[in-house]
Amino acid sequence: MQGSTVRIAWRNLGRNKRRTLLAVGAIALGQLTLVFVNGMMAGSFHDMLETITGPLVGHVQIHHPEWREERAVDLYVDNLAQAMSELEALPEVESVSPRIYAPALVASGEPGEEPADAEPAMLLGVDVDNESHKGGVLASLDAAELPGERAVVVGKVLANRLDLKAGQHLAVIGQDADGFPASDLFTIQAIIESNVDIVKTMGVVMSFADAGRFLAMPDQAHEIIVQGGDYREAQALAGRVSALPAFGQLEVLSWREAAPELVRMIDIKGWMDVIFLAILFVAAAAGIANTAMMSTFERTHEFGMLLAVGTRPGRVVGMVLIESVILGLVGVTVGSILGSAIVLITSQTGINYAALGGISAEDIGYAGVSFSYTIFPRLELRHIVYGLCAVTLTSLLASLWPASLAARLEPAEAMRS
Repeated sequence: MQGSTVRIAWRNLGRNKRRTLLAVGAIALGQLTLVFVNGMMAGSFHDMLETITGPLVGHVQIHHPEWREERAVDLYVDNLAQAMSELEALPEVESVSPRIYAPALVASGEPGEEPADAEPAMLLGVDVDNESHKGGVLASLDAAELPGERAVVVGKVLANRLDLKAGQHLAVIGQDADGFPASDLFTIQAIIESNVDIVKTMGVVMSFADAGRFLAMPDQAHEIIVQGGDYREAQALAGRVSALPAFGQLEVLSWREAAPELVRMIDIKGWMDVIFLAILFVAAAAGIANTAMMSTFERTHEFGMLLAVGTRPGRVVGMVLIESVILGLVGVTVGSILGSAIVLITSQTGINYAALGGISAEDIGYAGVSFSYTIFPRLELRHIVYGLCAVTLTSLLASLWPASLAARLEPAEAMRS
């Protein structure tokens, strides 16, 4: 009985092919939009998270309580070796990277050249091994370009301002953690293009050991970056770090607390999912409700005959509902296939928003971070499932009224129509 009901419902979709194709097209377009746009949002979301939790913030940050506000050289985390030992003992911690920051003046240190005007810079001392891996400040450099003993890398914008090139010498003048003047000469190992604005525009990145010697900070750091196994567990990890004895008086922040402006941008993605799911609801409801209503009116005589020969009203209702669900599933299948194909293709080629808008820039800066204009969409199964569930639910809801009208027909009156 159920199989014959499905066959009848399927056959009825072919009675008015034009109307059926229009309804399927509207649903397919809605599903395609949902899959493709959410794929772009997922790609953008992933790139933003990689940037934020990578070279900029990490999963958890640790500082002196006043350092983020004042950025003074003498506001550091003391007893660094003990602190790092306690962090590395946590099973969920994958890496620990100390950093040193200090303002300085820099100029070309090439012998025989006329003295050039000095430019303000930001010294950044890092653990070279950790920061050269994926997500680190130095990840874009080859092994031969990494900072070494008395060798630094310089941000691209700063290098352009001072006309610096790899292999030249760089004079650095600053003030150490005790307030005494400090100066030294370093070799420029490479020029770095970074998505962290302060590194690209003012950065002089050196090894953590060189920075510690230059600034008289033998067992201190201004910041400790902790990477866990999953960025979604960062808040819980921050809580466990705060409970360690060495960190009771320090500021321990998850990435969401350390970069609230960027978190707000990421959270917009959740609303975009809702918006495009609503578009799909509207497209499906309009197409299915219209098709179901017109089909019901056209088949009044047929329904009357079925009821007259003893067909139960419930089967008539099921016939209309199944017809609408089949219509919705065909549309969502077509839309899913097309949307998935587009996402898979563009996930390899990327979509350059700048080129589409006639902009020549490669990236856009926000809250100290540069984000690429090129997005690589990511196909996620849940976006297809969202559409499938939404269309199935919409199909049932949109066809309830036409189905109830068909079930309440008077057989004799319906057969005369």
